[in-house]
Amino acid sequence: MSPLAWTSVFLSLTTTLRANSVGESALTYQPQPYTINVDPNVIEEIRLKVSKYQPTPDTNAPPWFDGPPASTISSIAKYWAEEYNWTTIQTAINANFSHFYTTVSPTSPHYNASVDLHFIHERSPREDATPILLLHGWPSTNLEWRNIIPGLANPPNASDPAFHVVAPSIPGYGFSPALNGSRVNVTRQSYAAIFDALMQQLGYPQYILYSTDLGFGIALSLVVDHQPHIINHISDFYLARVTPSDQARFDANQTSPEETAYIQSSNAFFGPHSGYSHMHSTFPLTLAYALNDSPVGFLAWMYHIDQTVSDRPTSHEEIVTKALLLFLPGVYNNVRLYKEIFAPSTAWVPDVRFTVPTSILQFGGDMYYPDMANWTYRTANVTYFARHDKGAHFPAVVEPELVLGHIRTIFAE
Repeated sequence: MSPLAWTSVFLSLTTTLRANSVGESALTYQPQPYTINVDPNVIEEIRLKVSKYQPTPDTNAPPWFDGPPASTISSIAKYWAEEYNWTTIQTAINANFSHFYTTVSPTSPHYNASVDLHFIHERSPREDATPILLLHGWPSTNLEWRNIIPGLANPPNASDPAFHVVAPSIPGYGFSPALNGSRVNVTRQSYAAIFDALMQQLGYPQYILYSTDLGFGIALSLVVDHQPHIINHISDFYLARVTPSDQARFDANQTSPEETAYIQSSNAFFGPHSGYSHMHSTFPLTLAYALNDSPVGFLAWMYHIDQTVSDRPTSHEEIVTKALLLFLPGVYNNVRLYKEIFAPSTAWVPDVRFTVPTSILQFGGDMYYPDMANWTYRTANVTYFARHDKGAHFPAVVEPELVLGHIRTIFAE
């Protein structure tokens, strides 16, 4: 059974329930409570595949020189086959958050087919709470926000701002199925229309936006195409564009020490480090044939990226859960997002200056830029900037109190 077939086992039941409960007209769609309940036979079939993993022999190359150490991947595969307990994880996910499932009908020239979405919706009991939309990237699902959702919805002090939290999984990630219509012409503007439609359906005409990774690309389209709806855009992955003239000055040794450090780091990030993203954004189906056939192969592929942008080791349970949640809907359905976000007609960071108030949080790590404060003002209406030397690419996971503190400070002001 393919990953796509596995997905249909548990998603088709939810889709049927949702269709029956909301009626036939798209105008009547309303979010329905959702309980994650993956067919145990699906989990067992994946486990059996994992148990048959054929290890790749270690070479004499230094660790990580060619990729994740083979001994590490073998150890994780053994844990997945012999110890990992999805039932316990599933119970905790259901218990810790309020899950919903709905269909939205975005009105957009970029995408106007109906879209099924799974999302977490934690409403604050506070009457003065402000809606906030959290957009993740790859390799993640909406569980990337698990450590900050409680503090946003239920702050410990009455003087702290409170938020109604909406944390969807992007279509093709976690329990949001792939897009229903053709993806040939899908761009990040399509996803912006989808998520704005979700917020409008929930009764949030204006909202705060928090983005990271590929979610940042979607956020850029939200602040352009849906500008009146965005109160503030907060990002922990704001990328400032190195222009051709910047590169020309760098090549001629005419840049300042700060500019030189930034351009070198940017070139490294979008060069050797981003080899995986070039594959995702050019031939994702070719890659998916191999990764869909091997749960461990997919885990190793994403583990390499996960660890090179993290400043802490990841437990076996955490990395297996992350891989499983992306493997279930089919690898193609999530890696193709790169092709859509990096569509030739869409610059990663457009050469325009956004007017929406923008709050930028920069967290440190081996692959991360030097201080980028002076660069971000080129394209953003920066109203808040903070930098930390820890947190790396997953600050909401590893440094949740820092993230919460900044969000509270931004809106307390």
